[in-house]
Amino acid sequence: MFKTCIKTAVYLAVALQLGCLNHKSTHTVDIVDEATSSNDSSSVSSKTGHTAAYHQNDHQPTNITGLSPQESLATMVVQDGFKMELVAHEPMVEEPVTISFDGNGRMYVAEMLTYMQDLDGTGQMEASSRIKRLEDTDNDGVMDKSTVFAENLLLPRMILPLEDGKVVVRETNTFDFLLLEDTDGDGVADKRSTIYEGGPRGGNLEHQPSGLIWGLDNWLYVTYTNKRYKIKNGKIISQNTRFGGGQWGIGQDEAGRLYYSAAGAEEPVFGFNYPSVYGMVPVDGETEAGFNEVFPIEQIPDVQSGKPRLRDDNTLNHFTGIAGQSIYLGDKFPEIYGNYIAPEPVGNLVRRADITRDDGYSVISHPYQAQQKEFIASTDTAFRPVWSETGPDGTIYLVDMYRGIIQEGNWTKKGSFLRAVIEKFNLDKIIGGGRIYRITKPGIDLGKQPKMYDETAAELVKYLSHPNQWWRINAQKYIVLSEDKSVAPALKAMAQSNKNPLARLHALWTLEGLGILDKELLITKFADTNVNVRTAALRISEQLVTKENQSMVKLWKTQIKNADIEMAQQILLSTFYVDTSDENRNAIRDLVLAKYPHKKGLLAIDKALQYQIKEKQAQAELAKNNKVLAESIIRGKQHFDSLCSTCHGKDGQGAQAGDKLMAPSFANSRHVNGDVSVLGRIVLNGLTGPIDGKTYLAGIMAPIADSDDLYIADVLTYIRNSFGNKATMVTPEQIASIRKIEHRSTPWTSDELDELYNQKLTNKKLWKFSASHNSTKFDALIDGKADWNKWDSEHLQEIGMWLQVELPQIYQISRVDMDCRKWNWRCATAFDLAFSVDGVNWQVVDSNIENSAQRVSQTLGHKAKYIRYVLKNGSPKQTWSVTEIDIFGSPVK
Repeated sequence: MFKTCIKTAVYLAVALQLGCLNHKSTHTVDIVDEATSSNDSSSVSSKTGHTAAYHQNDHQPTNITGLSPQESLATMVVQDGFKMELVAHEPMVEEPVTISFDGNGRMYVAEMLTYMQDLDGTGQMEASSRIKRLEDTDNDGVMDKSTVFAENLLLPRMILPLEDGKVVVRETNTFDFLLLEDTDGDGVADKRSTIYEGGPRGGNLEHQPSGLIWGLDNWLYVTYTNKRYKIKNGKIISQNTRFGGGQWGIGQDEAGRLYYSAAGAEEPVFGFNYPSVYGMVPVDGETEAGFNEVFPIEQIPDVQSGKPRLRDDNTLNHFTGIAGQSIYLGDKFPEIYGNYIAPEPVGNLVRRADITRDDGYSVISHPYQAQQKEFIASTDTAFRPVWSETGPDGTIYLVDMYRGIIQEGNWTKKGSFLRAVIEKFNLDKIIGGGRIYRITKPGIDLGKQPKMYDETAAELVKYLSHPNQWWRINAQKYIVLSEDKSVAPALKAMAQSNKNPLARLHALWTLEGLGILDKELLITKFADTNVNVRTAALRISEQLVTKENQSMVKLWKTQIKNADIEMAQQILLSTFYVDTSDENRNAIRDLVLAKYPHKKGLLAIDKALQYQIKEKQAQAELAKNNKVLAESIIRGKQHFDSLCSTCHGKDGQGAQAGDKLMAPSFANSRHVNGDVSVLGRIVLNGLTGPIDGKTYLAGIMAPIADSDDLYIADVLTYIRNSFGNKATMVTPEQIASIRKIEHRSTPWTSDELDELYNQKLTNKKLWKFSASHNSTKFDALIDGKADWNKWDSEHLQEIGMWLQVELPQIYQISRVDMDCRKWNWRCATAFDLAFSVDGVNWQVVDSNIENSAQRVSQTLGHKAKYIRYVLKNGSPKQTWSVTEIDIFGSPVK
């Protein structure tokens, strides 16, 4: 059994002999449980195996190997008397990425078994990953029983336990939710169904939703999408929200505010000052100066961004891989209650941060900034903390994916900085590992294990006052799922008079989750002595506002006179969230701003709300003129905010990371405003290297080819019509066409795209023209002069009339321009543009219908030697006149 394996010395000898971790070796070695010893916070064990610095002139190790769980544990430097204990490790767990405890304290672990098993991610999208269920049957803190709860999954990324044996899961590349059920209690799911159909989701797997946490407000929250979810009548429903961002993991504080991070943008924390359902409200200075700097003790420079993110000793200098953050809300370490816990797998460290809320907003700071230390740091290159969570025992659980490569294959391609480092140190050979740790202190009692599934809703009520938030939120969850309204009197009594404000808070939200909205109770709670209870009551009362019944909005208005800053801010947020008149909104806004004219948080809220209003007005105006374009832009903005803004910034100006940008600005960008041939290939195949001579920290634009054609077209249409840009919309058909043309597996460079698609053909004298009517004056089409000189059909326009260009060889053509200039009233109203490589077989590449003197046809890189305009409509009273034709592309080699 797991706890009675061979002794440590024997295991170490075997592990050292094997040299590295992989799936094969982890299954041939027994595992021990003795490695629960504490760590020396002032020194590092000599058994690190690979701590030599990576200096250009040093003798560097070139074959870094994985360490045993015990050896790796010995490399940990932990501050303030805390220590790390092993809870589980390979082969009990392999490639773990996230965990979640069910009502009886059993741990569900998602294992991405196909993630980056070599440098190129070969076989990564095979559905052979799984979820395991681990149990500690004797409550000694070490997992001793394991079952494969579900297998044949595609890189599972979310886990939410519901009732006993029921678990909601989301895989990669989908918005669907699966319900996995163990109906016979053997720890193995024997029933699988889709509980929510959201459709496919493409894109790089690092840039897909994660999370699925039960919010204090009874909604389920995930990253990377502007939706939240709720379980209702055995099904999951969704609701659009004003903000959807983040990357891997979401934290939640005791008031229900969510904490997002974005590794790609090097943002370790954001969006946490106010409930995200109201939109993104950044507050200047919400993280203290210098917070983004990290202080690792490991020196192998496996950093996607390369040298700009390395110090002279090759240690990481900024957050770049933050993942799986949480807020510690347990009862074992009151000195760090409410702290932000942030794993950084690229830096092989874990950040602990203080959160101070004062004057209506929070500020996050690093307590070890002056000492240039981290809460936990390791010299083990393969230590990859990717998830943190407060457990039922009140300690902190940490998931270590334990592997050499942590970045996905889009960043390890040939020629990349990262690939060279991986190859130099053989990091790709360290696979198949996985450890789960407990962060604790000596002498900490684990307490009793939960048995919530054995208790009734009435019995669960008492846990709403538990000092460990895990018990509070899970008791709330299971009461809500039970739909047992008989507990309402007990909950109302708790909300009304319990001395513990956290009990009152959870009682209110539990009532809400049961669909019980007691108006009189909520109004009473507007005056509760605890600020979180007051604001929660106000948030819940939003549901009592309808277009026909505005009495609650009127009551909010009367509260402003005596409201503290937190309550005043919530009144403003709620007023702009519910269905009420602009008159009500403006009146309440004026009163709140008059009461607190200089409050930093309130001004940030007001700025964000006014931006939302202007944006909505702009969308409505656009919809008047072009409904299809407006709808595409609205969808595209949602995609942009949840994905692209991570690196390109909410304002499209490029996300700032220190003194550099993560990615280029979209404002007045030639790539954005230029040909769809170029822009489409960038998003489908990726872009690497300098752009117009400038380098960016992200290093590479990861392709989003796995997203569907409509998704890609919408986001491109949005950026081509935002940030000062004004360009034609992109259609799903255009993206589909580029997919068929292009079969490239590596990212483009800017120079490659320019050479192939941004070159105007200058060999016009070699072009041969012909026409269905009038075969003279073709020279006017290539003279480049903006005058009255023209080719003219000399016959009235008619359907089928054509004008043809024969090029000297086959070209890959991205764009064809037809210019009528001063003869615009004789320009074709509608035409097909057809391509042929042999003059016999033709393909329509553009159908152009508009009234314009300059007609641009996006031809997307289709090949042609012959180009033909064919009229599809026209004026029977006018001849057809053209003054110039320009073609962009490159010869096919």
